[in-house]
Amino acid sequence: MNYLEMLAYIYRERPSGKITLGLDRIAKLCDFLGNPQDKFRSVHVTGTNGKGSVTKLLSNLMIEHGFKTGAYYSPHLSTFKERILVNEQFVPEQLYLECFKQVQKFAEMMDQLGESSKPSFFEFTTAMAFCIFERMGVQTGAIEVGLGGRYDATNILKSDVAVIVTVDYDHMHILGDTVEKIAFEKAGIIKFSNPTVCGETKLGPLEVIQNVCKEKKSELHLIGRDFEFDKVQLKLNENKFSFRGLRNFKDLELTLNGEHQFLNASVALQAFLLFAEKLGFEVREEAVRKALKKTINPGRFEVIGDNPRYIFDGAHNTPAAATLKKTIMTYLANEKLAGIVGILDDKDKIGVLSHIAPLFERLIITRPISHRAVKPEETYELAKQFNKNVSFEPDPIKALEILKKERWPTIIITGSLYLVGYLRDYILDGTLEPEWTISG
Repeated sequence: MNYLEMLAYIYRERPSGKITLGLDRIAKLCDFLGNPQDKFRSVHVTGTNGKGSVTKLLSNLMIEHGFKTGAYYSPHLSTFKERILVNEQFVPEQLYLECFKQVQKFAEMMDQLGESSKPSFFEFTTAMAFCIFERMGVQTGAIEVGLGGRYDATNILKSDVAVIVTVDYDHMHILGDTVEKIAFEKAGIIKFSNPTVCGETKLGPLEVIQNVCKEKKSELHLIGRDFEFDKVQLKLNENKFSFRGLRNFKDLELTLNGEHQFLNASVALQAFLLFAEKLGFEVREEAVRKALKKTINPGRFEVIGDNPRYIFDGAHNTPAAATLKKTIMTYLANEKLAGIVGILDDKDKIGVLSHIAPLFERLIITRPISHRAVKPEETYELAKQFNKNVSFEPDPIKALEILKKERWPTIIITGSLYLVGYLRDYILDGTLEPEWTISG
Protein backbone atom coordinates (compact mmCIF):
# COMPACT_ATOMS: atom_id res chain seq x y z
CA MET A 1 0.00 0.00 0.00
CA ASN A 2 1.23 3.52 -0.83
CA TYR A 3 0.26 6.91 0.60
CA LEU A 4 -2.57 7.58 -1.89
CA GLU A 5 -4.01 4.10 -1.38
CA MET A 6 -3.94 4.76 2.35
CA LEU A 7 -5.92 7.98 1.86
CA ALA A 8 -8.41 6.24 -0.41
CA TYR A 9 -9.09 3.74 2.37
CA ILE A 10 -9.54 6.46 5.02
CA TYR A 11 -11.90 8.54 2.87
CA ARG A 12 -13.95 5.69 1.45
CA GLU A 13 -13.97 3.01 4.12
CA ARG A 14 -14.36 5.04 7.28
CA PRO A 15 -17.95 6.18 8.04
CA SER A 16 -18.26 9.95 7.86
CA GLY A 17 -21.76 10.73 6.59
CA LYS A 18 -23.43 10.10 9.94
CA ILE A 19 -21.89 11.31 13.18
CA THR A 20 -22.43 9.04 16.18
CA LEU A 21 -21.69 10.99 19.33
CA GLY A 22 -19.50 9.56 22.06
CA LEU A 23 -15.88 8.91 23.04
CA ASP A 24 -16.15 5.14 23.45
CA ARG A 25 -14.77 4.26 20.01
CA ILE A 26 -11.75 6.59 20.08
CA ALA A 27 -10.99 5.59 23.68
CA LYS A 28 -11.05 1.91 22.76
CA LEU A 29 -8.95 2.50 19.64
CA CYS A 30 -6.31 4.47 21.54
CA ASP A 31 -6.31 1.90 24.33
CA PHE A 32 -5.40 -0.77 21.76
CA LEU A 33 -2.54 1.52 20.66
CA GLY A 34 -1.21 1.94 24.21
CA ASN A 35 -2.80 5.38 24.75
CA PRO A 36 -0.26 7.47 22.81
CA GLN A 37 -2.24 10.63 23.61
CA ASP A 38 -0.97 10.37 27.20
CA LYS A 39 2.70 10.53 26.20
CA PHE A 40 2.96 14.32 25.71
CA ARG A 41 1.77 17.50 27.43
CA SER A 42 -0.79 19.57 25.57
CA VAL A 43 -3.05 22.56 25.09
CA HIS A 44 -6.48 21.71 23.67
CA VAL A 45 -8.24 24.35 21.52
CA THR A 46 -11.88 24.73 20.53
CA GLY A 47 -14.02 27.60 19.23
CA THR A 48 -16.47 28.43 16.48
CA ASN A 49 -13.86 30.58 14.77
CA GLY A 50 -10.20 31.26 15.53
CA LYS A 51 -9.20 27.83 16.80
CA GLY A 52 -6.93 27.09 13.83
CA SER A 53 -5.00 30.34 14.24
CA VAL A 54 -4.72 29.87 18.01
CA THR A 55 -3.42 26.33 17.52
CA LYS A 56 -0.81 27.56 15.01
CA LEU A 57 0.33 30.26 17.40
CA LEU A 58 0.57 27.82 20.30
CA SER A 59 2.52 25.34 18.18
CA ASN A 60 5.07 27.99 17.22
CA LEU A 61 5.34 29.24 20.80
CA MET A 62 6.14 25.70 21.94
CA ILE A 63 8.66 25.18 19.14
CA GLU A 64 10.48 28.46 19.83
CA HIS A 65 10.83 27.42 23.47
CA GLY A 66 12.69 24.28 22.44
CA PHE A 67 9.96 21.63 22.57
CA LYS A 68 9.49 19.00 19.90
CA THR A 69 5.86 19.80 19.15
CA GLY A 70 3.02 17.92 17.51
CA ALA A 71 0.13 19.92 16.08
CA TYR A 72 -3.19 18.55 14.88
CA TYR A 73 -5.47 20.55 12.57
CA SER A 74 -8.69 20.07 10.65
CA PRO A 75 -9.71 20.39 7.95
CA HIS A 76 -6.67 20.58 5.67
CA LEU A 77 -6.40 22.85 2.64
CA SER A 78 -4.48 21.04 -0.09
CA THR A 79 -3.03 17.86 1.40
CA PHE A 80 -3.97 15.55 4.24
CA LYS A 81 -0.40 15.96 5.50
CA GLU A 82 -1.31 19.45 6.77
CA ARG A 83 -3.43 17.85 9.51
CA ILE A 84 -0.56 16.20 11.40
CA LEU A 85 2.62 18.27 11.79
CA VAL A 86 5.71 17.89 13.94
CA ASN A 87 7.53 21.18 14.53
CA GLU A 88 5.17 22.58 11.86
CA GLN A 89 6.68 20.25 9.23
CA PHE A 90 5.17 17.34 7.31
CA VAL A 91 5.98 13.90 8.65
CA PRO A 92 7.42 11.18 6.36
CA GLU A 93 4.95 9.21 4.25
CA GLN A 94 6.50 5.97 5.50
CA LEU A 95 5.60 6.88 9.07
CA TYR A 96 2.05 7.63 7.96
CA LEU A 97 1.84 4.15 6.46
CA GLU A 98 3.27 2.45 9.54
CA CYS A 99 0.86 4.19 11.91
CA PHE A 100 -2.02 3.69 9.49
CA LYS A 101 -1.44 -0.07 9.54
CA GLN A 102 -1.42 -0.08 13.33
CA VAL A 103 -4.69 1.85 13.55
CA GLN A 104 -6.31 -0.10 10.70
CA LYS A 105 -5.64 -3.42 12.43
CA PHE A 106 -7.51 -2.41 15.57
CA ALA A 107 -10.20 -0.40 13.76
CA GLU A 108 -11.15 -3.41 11.68
CA MET A 109 -11.34 -5.51 14.82
CA MET A 110 -13.83 -2.96 16.16
CA ASP A 111 -15.75 -2.97 12.86
CA GLN A 112 -16.69 -6.60 13.52
CA LEU A 113 -18.67 -5.54 16.60
CA GLY A 114 -21.28 -3.72 14.50
CA GLU A 115 -22.01 -0.44 12.73
CA SER A 116 -22.03 1.64 15.91
CA SER A 117 -18.55 0.40 16.83
CA LYS A 118 -16.86 1.41 13.56
CA PRO A 119 -14.29 4.20 14.09
CA SER A 120 -15.17 7.19 11.92
CA PHE A 121 -12.88 9.11 9.56
CA PHE A 122 -12.00 11.65 12.24
CA GLU A 123 -11.55 9.07 14.99
CA PHE A 124 -9.27 7.04 12.73
CA THR A 125 -7.14 10.06 11.75
CA THR A 126 -6.98 11.31 15.35
CA ALA A 127 -5.65 7.95 16.48
CA MET A 128 -3.11 8.09 13.64
CA ALA A 129 -2.00 11.55 14.76
CA PHE A 130 -1.42 10.42 18.34
CA CYS A 131 0.43 7.35 17.10
CA ILE A 132 2.68 9.50 14.89
CA PHE A 133 3.37 11.92 17.75
CA GLU A 134 4.42 9.05 20.01
CA ARG A 135 6.64 7.52 17.32
CA MET A 136 8.35 10.87 16.69
CA GLY A 137 8.82 11.56 20.39
CA VAL A 138 6.96 14.83 20.64
CA GLN A 139 7.10 16.51 24.03
CA THR A 140 4.24 18.97 23.65
CA GLY A 141 1.10 19.20 21.55
CA ALA A 142 -1.19 21.94 20.25
CA ILE A 143 -4.38 20.09 19.41
CA GLU A 144 -7.34 21.60 17.56
CA VAL A 145 -10.83 20.21 18.12
CA GLY A 146 -12.56 18.94 15.00
CA LEU A 147 -16.13 19.83 15.96
CA GLY A 148 -17.63 20.98 19.24
CA GLY A 149 -15.55 19.53 22.03
CA ARG A 150 -17.39 17.31 24.49
CA TYR A 151 -17.70 14.34 22.13
CA ASP A 152 -14.90 15.26 19.74
CA ALA A 153 -12.35 12.49 19.23
CA THR A 154 -9.54 14.76 20.46
CA ASN A 155 -11.22 15.01 23.85
CA ILE A 156 -9.55 11.88 25.17
CA LEU A 157 -6.54 14.14 25.73
CA LYS A 158 -5.54 14.87 29.31
CA SER A 159 -4.68 18.43 28.37
CA ASP A 160 -2.92 20.87 30.69
CA VAL A 161 -4.83 23.93 29.44
CA ALA A 162 -8.21 24.19 27.69
CA VAL A 163 -8.91 27.03 25.27
CA ILE A 164 -12.33 28.22 24.07
CA VAL A 165 -11.66 30.98 21.55
CA THR A 166 -15.18 31.99 20.48
CA VAL A 167 -18.73 30.66 20.62
CA ASP A 168 -21.20 31.33 17.81
CA TYR A 169 -23.65 29.64 15.49
CA ASP A 170 -22.26 26.77 13.39
CA HIS A 171 -23.00 23.04 13.12
CA MET A 172 -26.30 23.67 14.92
CA HIS A 173 -27.72 20.31 13.77
CA ILE A 174 -25.07 18.63 15.94
CA LEU A 175 -24.14 21.13 18.66
CA GLY A 176 -27.51 22.76 19.36
CA ASP A 177 -29.61 25.69 18.20
CA THR A 178 -28.56 28.25 20.82
CA VAL A 179 -25.16 29.72 21.66
CA GLU A 180 -25.63 28.42 25.20
CA LYS A 181 -26.00 24.82 23.97
CA ILE A 182 -23.01 25.27 21.67
CA ALA A 183 -20.98 26.70 24.56
CA PHE A 184 -21.82 23.65 26.68
CA GLU A 185 -20.47 21.34 23.97
CA LYS A 186 -17.27 23.37 23.65
CA ALA A 187 -16.85 23.53 27.42
CA GLY A 188 -16.67 19.75 27.36
CA ILE A 189 -12.90 19.98 26.80
CA ILE A 190 -12.37 21.64 30.20
CA LYS A 191 -10.41 19.31 32.47
CA PHE A 192 -10.76 18.97 36.23
CA SER A 193 -8.48 21.42 38.13
CA ASN A 194 -6.68 22.55 34.96
CA PRO A 195 -7.02 26.16 33.75
CA THR A 196 -9.25 27.40 30.93
CA VAL A 197 -8.70 30.43 28.68
CA CYS A 198 -11.67 32.03 26.94
CA GLY A 199 -11.87 34.75 24.29
CA GLU A 200 -15.68 34.93 24.23
CA THR A 201 -17.52 37.95 25.68
CA LYS A 202 -21.23 37.21 25.09
CA LEU A 203 -23.02 36.78 28.41
CA GLY A 204 -25.02 33.64 27.54
CA PRO A 205 -22.09 31.44 26.49
CA LEU A 206 -19.90 32.91 29.25
CA GLU A 207 -22.36 31.91 31.96
CA VAL A 208 -22.33 28.33 30.67
CA ILE A 209 -18.52 28.23 30.53
CA GLN A 210 -18.21 29.76 33.99
CA ASN A 211 -20.58 27.13 35.42
CA VAL A 212 -18.61 24.27 33.87
CA CYS A 213 -15.34 25.75 35.18
CA LYS A 214 -16.83 26.05 38.66
CA GLU A 215 -18.04 22.45 38.55
CA LYS A 216 -14.64 21.19 37.38
CA LYS A 217 -12.63 23.52 39.65
CA SER A 218 -10.95 25.02 36.59
CA GLU A 219 -9.46 28.51 36.94
CA LEU A 220 -11.05 30.59 34.17
CA HIS A 221 -9.06 33.32 32.40
CA LEU A 222 -11.31 35.73 30.51
CA ILE A 223 -10.45 38.26 27.81
CA GLY A 224 -11.09 41.76 29.11
CA ARG A 225 -10.82 40.68 32.74
CA ASP A 226 -7.70 38.56 33.18
CA PHE A 227 -5.89 39.49 29.98
CA GLU A 228 -6.33 42.05 27.20
CA PHE A 229 -4.69 43.63 24.18
CA ASP A 230 -4.23 47.08 22.70
CA LYS A 231 -4.21 47.56 18.95
CA VAL A 232 -1.03 49.35 17.85
CA GLN A 233 -0.93 48.94 14.06
CA LEU A 234 -3.04 47.32 11.36
CA LYS A 235 -0.99 47.01 8.19
CA LEU A 236 -1.19 44.11 5.75
CA ASN A 237 1.17 41.34 6.98
CA GLU A 238 2.74 43.83 9.46
CA ASN A 239 0.38 44.13 12.43
CA LYS A 240 1.28 45.15 15.97
CA PHE A 241 -0.40 44.89 19.37
CA SER A 242 0.48 45.08 23.05
CA PHE A 243 -0.55 42.37 25.51
CA ARG A 244 -1.36 42.48 29.22
CA GLY A 245 -1.96 39.26 31.10
CA LEU A 246 0.13 36.90 33.19
CA ARG A 247 3.00 38.87 31.63
CA ASN A 248 3.03 42.08 29.65
CA PHE A 249 4.53 42.54 26.17
CA LYS A 250 4.65 45.74 24.13
CA ASP A 251 4.51 46.09 20.35
CA LEU A 252 4.33 42.42 19.44
CA GLU A 253 4.47 41.88 15.66
CA LEU A 254 1.92 39.66 13.98
CA THR A 255 1.95 38.54 10.35
CA LEU A 256 -1.59 37.19 10.66
CA ASN A 257 -4.04 39.75 9.24
CA GLY A 258 -7.20 41.17 10.78
CA GLU A 259 -8.00 42.80 14.10
CA HIS A 260 -9.55 39.51 15.24
CA GLN A 261 -6.05 38.00 15.14
CA PHE A 262 -5.07 40.24 18.06
CA LEU A 263 -7.72 38.41 20.08
CA ASN A 264 -6.52 35.03 18.82
CA ALA A 265 -2.88 35.86 19.61
CA SER A 266 -3.81 37.12 23.08
CA VAL A 267 -5.79 33.96 23.84
CA ALA A 268 -2.86 31.84 22.63
CA LEU A 269 -0.34 33.83 24.65
CA GLN A 270 -2.31 33.66 27.90
CA ALA A 271 -2.80 29.91 27.38
CA PHE A 272 0.90 29.45 26.69
CA LEU A 273 1.87 31.39 29.83
CA LEU A 274 -0.41 29.10 31.86
CA PHE A 275 1.09 26.06 30.12
CA ALA A 276 4.59 27.27 31.04
CA GLU A 277 3.49 27.85 34.63
CA LYS A 278 2.05 24.34 34.78
CA LEU A 279 5.15 22.68 33.30
CA GLY A 280 7.59 24.96 35.12
CA PHE A 281 9.64 26.42 32.27
CA GLU A 282 10.66 30.03 31.62
CA VAL A 283 8.91 32.05 28.93
CA ARG A 284 11.47 34.05 26.95
CA GLU A 285 10.36 37.32 25.38
CA GLU A 286 12.53 36.97 22.28
CA ALA A 287 11.04 33.50 21.66
CA VAL A 288 7.52 34.89 22.05
CA ARG A 289 8.22 37.67 19.55
CA LYS A 290 9.75 35.28 17.03
CA ALA A 291 6.89 32.77 17.34
CA LEU A 292 4.16 35.34 16.81
CA LYS A 293 5.89 37.02 13.88
CA LYS A 294 6.62 33.75 12.06
CA THR A 295 3.10 32.31 12.42
CA ILE A 296 1.20 32.03 9.15
CA ASN A 297 -2.14 30.27 8.95
CA PRO A 298 -2.78 29.38 5.31
CA GLY A 299 -6.20 30.30 4.01
CA ARG A 300 -6.98 32.90 6.69
CA PHE A 301 -6.76 36.28 4.93
CA GLU A 302 -3.56 35.02 3.38
CA VAL A 303 -2.07 37.24 0.68
CA ILE A 304 -0.18 35.64 -2.21
CA GLY A 305 1.26 37.23 -5.35
CA ASP A 306 0.99 40.60 -7.01
CA ASN A 307 -0.85 41.49 -10.22
CA PRO A 308 -3.06 39.78 -9.60
CA ARG A 309 -2.92 39.68 -5.84
CA TYR A 310 -4.79 36.70 -4.43
CA ILE A 311 -6.35 36.75 -0.99
CA PHE A 312 -7.51 33.45 0.48
CA ASP A 313 -9.95 33.33 3.38
CA GLY A 314 -11.95 30.27 4.38
CA ALA A 315 -14.87 32.24 5.85
CA HIS A 316 -17.42 29.41 5.91
CA ASN A 317 -20.01 30.61 8.41
CA THR A 318 -21.81 33.86 9.17
CA PRO A 319 -19.54 35.12 12.00
CA ALA A 320 -16.43 34.40 9.89
CA ALA A 321 -17.99 36.20 6.91
CA ALA A 322 -18.69 39.23 9.11
CA THR A 323 -15.06 39.18 10.23
CA LEU A 324 -13.88 38.91 6.62
CA LYS A 325 -15.99 41.93 5.69
CA LYS A 326 -14.44 43.94 8.51
CA THR A 327 -10.93 42.83 7.51
CA ILE A 328 -11.50 43.75 3.86
CA MET A 329 -12.75 47.20 4.92
CA THR A 330 -9.67 47.60 7.14
CA TYR A 331 -7.00 46.73 4.59
CA LEU A 332 -8.63 47.12 1.17
CA ALA A 333 -11.06 50.04 1.50
CA ASN A 334 -11.84 51.70 -1.87
CA GLU A 335 -10.04 48.99 -3.87
CA LYS A 336 -11.70 47.26 -6.81
CA LEU A 337 -12.25 43.64 -5.81
CA ALA A 338 -13.30 40.52 -7.65
CA GLY A 339 -14.41 37.44 -5.79
CA ILE A 340 -14.78 33.70 -6.25
CA VAL A 341 -17.19 32.26 -3.69
CA GLY A 342 -18.23 28.68 -3.04
CA ILE A 343 -20.24 27.54 -0.01
CA LEU A 344 -21.06 24.06 1.30
CA ASP A 345 -24.73 23.11 1.25
CA ASP A 346 -24.98 22.65 5.03
CA LYS A 347 -23.88 26.22 5.76
CA ASP A 348 -25.95 29.40 6.19
CA LYS A 349 -25.53 30.60 2.61
CA ILE A 350 -27.62 33.73 3.01
CA GLY A 351 -25.77 34.68 6.19
CA VAL A 352 -22.38 34.35 4.48
CA LEU A 353 -23.42 36.02 1.21
CA SER A 354 -25.16 38.96 2.90
CA HIS A 355 -21.83 40.02 4.40
CA ILE A 356 -19.40 39.40 1.57
CA ALA A 357 -21.23 39.42 -1.78
CA PRO A 358 -21.85 43.21 -1.82
CA LEU A 359 -18.11 43.89 -1.41
CA PHE A 360 -17.21 42.70 -4.91
CA GLU A 361 -17.49 44.63 -8.14
CA ARG A 362 -17.35 41.28 -9.89
CA LEU A 363 -18.43 37.99 -8.33
CA ILE A 364 -18.34 34.41 -9.59
CA ILE A 365 -20.13 31.66 -7.71
CA THR A 366 -18.56 28.22 -8.01
CA ARG A 367 -18.63 24.78 -6.43
CA PRO A 368 -16.23 23.76 -3.65
CA ILE A 369 -14.65 20.37 -4.28
CA SER A 370 -16.64 18.45 -1.70
CA HIS A 371 -19.45 15.91 -1.52
CA ARG A 372 -21.14 18.46 0.74
CA ALA A 373 -21.49 20.94 -2.15
CA VAL A 374 -23.93 19.58 -4.72
CA LYS A 375 -26.18 22.67 -4.98
CA PRO A 376 -23.91 25.48 -6.26
CA GLU A 377 -26.77 26.78 -8.45
CA GLU A 378 -28.69 27.46 -5.24
CA THR A 379 -25.77 29.56 -3.99
CA TYR A 380 -25.79 31.49 -7.29
CA GLU A 381 -29.53 32.24 -7.08
CA LEU A 382 -29.12 33.50 -3.51
CA ALA A 383 -26.09 35.63 -4.43
CA LYS A 384 -28.21 37.58 -6.95
CA GLN A 385 -29.95 39.21 -3.99
CA PHE A 386 -26.69 40.83 -2.88
CA ASN A 387 -24.68 41.49 -6.05
CA LYS A 388 -25.83 42.57 -9.52
CA ASN A 389 -22.60 41.62 -11.30
CA VAL A 390 -22.59 37.93 -10.41
CA SER A 391 -22.19 34.92 -12.68
CA PHE A 392 -22.02 31.16 -12.24
CA GLU A 393 -19.14 28.85 -13.17
CA PRO A 394 -19.17 25.48 -11.40
CA ASP A 395 -15.51 24.75 -12.22
CA PRO A 396 -13.33 26.75 -9.78
CA ILE A 397 -10.31 26.80 -12.12
CA LYS A 398 -12.40 28.12 -15.02
CA ALA A 399 -13.80 30.79 -12.68
CA LEU A 400 -10.25 31.79 -11.76
CA GLU A 401 -9.15 31.97 -15.40
CA ILE A 402 -12.12 34.21 -16.23
CA LEU A 403 -11.10 36.77 -13.62
CA LYS A 404 -7.44 36.60 -14.67
CA LYS A 405 -8.41 37.36 -18.27
CA GLU A 406 -10.50 40.28 -17.06
CA ARG A 407 -7.34 41.59 -15.33
CA TRP A 408 -8.72 42.21 -11.86
CA PRO A 409 -5.87 43.45 -9.63
CA THR A 410 -7.18 41.74 -6.46
CA ILE A 411 -9.05 38.44 -6.43
CA ILE A 412 -10.52 37.16 -3.16
CA ILE A 413 -11.30 33.45 -2.86
CA THR A 414 -13.61 32.58 0.00
CA GLY A 415 -16.70 30.81 1.35
CA SER A 416 -15.15 27.40 2.03
CA LEU A 417 -11.77 26.01 3.05
CA TYR A 418 -12.29 23.31 0.42
CA LEU A 419 -12.47 25.97 -2.30
CA VAL A 420 -9.59 27.95 -0.82
CA GLY A 421 -7.36 24.87 -0.63
CA TYR A 422 -8.18 23.76 -4.17
CA LEU A 423 -7.44 27.10 -5.85
CA ARG A 424 -4.50 27.89 -3.57
CA ASP A 425 -2.92 24.60 -4.60
CA TYR A 426 -3.50 25.38 -8.28
CA ILE A 427 -2.19 28.96 -8.06
CA LEU A 428 0.95 28.08 -6.11
CA ASP A 429 1.94 24.95 -8.05
CA GLY A 430 0.21 25.29 -11.41
CA THR A 431 -1.23 21.85 -10.78
CA LEU A 432 -3.28 20.00 -8.18
CA GLU A 433 -2.39 17.50 -5.49
CA PRO A 434 -3.46 14.03 -6.65
CA GLU A 435 -5.31 13.77 -3.34
CA TRP A 436 -8.14 15.91 -4.78
CA THR A 437 -9.24 13.02 -6.98
CA ILE A 438 -9.70 10.95 -3.82
CA SER A 439 -11.13 13.45 -1.34
CA GLY A 440 -13.46 15.37 -3.65
